Amino acid sequence: MPKVYVPHPKYPTVSITGSKCELKCDYCRGLVLRTMVQIESPERFLSFCKRLKERGGIGCLISGGFNKEGRLPFEPYIEAIRCAKRDLGLTFSIHPGILDKDSATQLKDSGIDITEFYVVLSDNVLRNVMHTKLSKDDVLKALDTIYTYGPRYVSPHITVGSDYGKISWEYEAIDVLRDYDPYVLIFLILVPIEGTPMAHVKPPSINDLVNLFATARKKLENTELVLGCMRVRGKYTQTLESELIQKGLVDRVAVPYTSIPGPIIEACCSLPDSMRK
Repeated sequence: MPKVYVPHPKYPTVSITGSKCELKCDYCRGLVLRTMVQIESPERFLSFCKRLKERGGIGCLISGGFNKEGRLPFEPYIEAIRCAKRDLGLTFSIHPGILDKDSATQLKDSGIDITEFYVVLSDNVLRNVMHTKLSKDDVLKALDTIYTYGPRYVSPHITVGSDYGKISWEYEAIDVLRDYDPYVLIFLILVPIEGTPMAHVKPPSINDLVNLFATARKKLENTELVLGCMRVRGKYTQTLESELIQKGLVDRVAVPYTSIPGPIIEACCSLPDSMRK
């Protein structure tokens, strides 16, 4: 049976840009940021971390809106992250976006534990869906940079169906990740959100998703495959979870819709087993 992860309330997600995002991707338009804890200054971040620790929290995922370069503007928070890590002993993961050597090193030195990196290998998605000037070569370079200079743990993410519900480049991403032998690979699945251009797009079919997981299982033998928290709820995810579990294609499930026996891990699904408290 897969391990079950339920991050809230002990491992919440915070947006350090509030509700602001310069990209306005077609599948989100910044609306997902409203579901996160809104943090808009380093001082508020530190206060939040102190309250989190007092309530028995173990850490948080640092996220937010990206700038036009496809990067989270985290620099003003580096010292606050370092202080929270040193004084409170919390675990921190971050969705930083595209990094160069200096910024990857900066994250590592600040005490960030896990880099959550979106592996988007489609020029069309990067430019016409996410509205960046990036190419897939930029993403590949950043991926290598993060593994070389960034925090110890790197958690690759693939957002399946981000090209208006189609699956194509996701298979190339799996092939690329073979060179890095990741400890986990997190699959997020398109959720049609009202108020976005993809509001009425159908998410990928269950059969196509099962085939994608099966390919990842075959090519990434040492990697735990994760069904992340971003997916359509209801009958869709119930069927998907059941299919993946029955076929032995998933090792971790975040916030499951179905009942999965076993203990619940109150943390982000990217947390390495060695860091579980």
